[in-house]
Amino acid sequence: MISAAAYILRVPDNRRRILLRDESGMGFYGEEEPPAGEPVARFDHSRRAPLVVLACFEDDAITHIADGRKGNSAGRGLVVLNMRAIEPLERPILFSELRDLVPVRIRTHLNRILSSGGKLPPKSLGAVIDAVLSLQPGLAPRLARFSERRSTMISRLTPAPRTNLSFQKETLTTALSIAGIETEQLLAWSPETPQPRSFLEGLPQAYVREDAAIISDFAALPGFDAIGSLPFAAIVFQKTSFPPVRLTVVMANRLPLEEQTGADLIYYNETYRSFVLVQYKSMNRGTKGPEFRWRENDQLADEIARMDTVLAALGKLPQNQSPASFRLHPNPFFLKLCARTLFNPDDKGLFSGMYLPLDLWRCLSNDPATEGPRGGRVINYDNVRA
Repeated sequence: MISAAAYILRVPDNRRRILLRDESGMGFYGEEEPPAGEPVARFDHSRRAPLVVLACFEDDAITHIADGRKGNSAGRGLVVLNMRAIEPLERPILFSELRDLVPVRIRTHLNRILSSGGKLPPKSLGAVIDAVLSLQPGLAPRLARFSERRSTMISRLTPAPRTNLSFQKETLTTALSIAGIETEQLLAWSPETPQPRSFLEGLPQAYVREDAAIISDFAALPGFDAIGSLPFAAIVFQKTSFPPVRLTVVMANRLPLEEQTGADLIYYNETYRSFVLVQYKSMNRGTKGPEFRWRENDQLADEIARMDTVLAALGKLPQNQSPASFRLHPNPFFLKLCARTLFNPDDKGLFSGMYLPLDLWRCLSNDPATEGPRGGRVINYDNVRA
């Protein structure tokens, strides 16, 4: 499974001054600067997962922290370790301090990595990060997602909350990708409570909007009164590079995770004043691969009926003939059928599955190709293409 990692980088003497200067020679590499790169021994790590670099610009001490990314080949047996946002620690952390703080069971592995550098073993990661945080608590905003506490919290999630968090993470990743906003910020997910009500609660750097503000802003949206009186959460993401995009995501289901049955998401691209509303459903394993089954008058039918109510309200609005109001299709509703729902906050990738416009869903739901032998309905990859 894709997972977060930490890399101990022992910087050679002749590279220390070079790596700590940006291209103009005037300071540290920031988030917007071209990354600093250092050739290291080839190591296994997915580019979709977070990587923190604990850099040693002094002998036998960690002096800096950076966001890392595995780069291209740098020759036989070598790969470039790219670093951004290189930040000096309040004071160097001596290797001897780390050894004293970590559990005895991992000291042998830690000594091996400290002696020559390299990626920390997965079972050592949390303990080492917790030791670093105990010495310098101010690093919590950057290191919390690598901590043992976070790993323990995730491991204790029961199946229902785990499934719903995976849906919610998927919806956010999709929305940001479509809007052209980097998904890296989702990797910082680290909720403060062991029972978060939504994935939004664990994103410290995103701006969480108050319910009252959302109700005021969205009061003119037809059908919004369907969720306006319910508890819900909203969060704003912004792309600062050109063209700038501002995206508001409304999570319209803030029941306890154990009681949720799917993710109800509204994406509002404030730059283009465009709404997209998505209902997520999980596929099960069938004889022909992943499949989704449903029957008449089930919960999905109720959810689609609510969509129809909103569509009816939209249809009563006067048509706007301005160029900015043009849409390829007036129906904003989609269903996504997810082939798997593994919750892994260290993976910024998307689930495999099918996005179905509501109008296509209606066609499929009445087509003989989706009719089962006992009167039910089933969709899989084969009959969607039929």
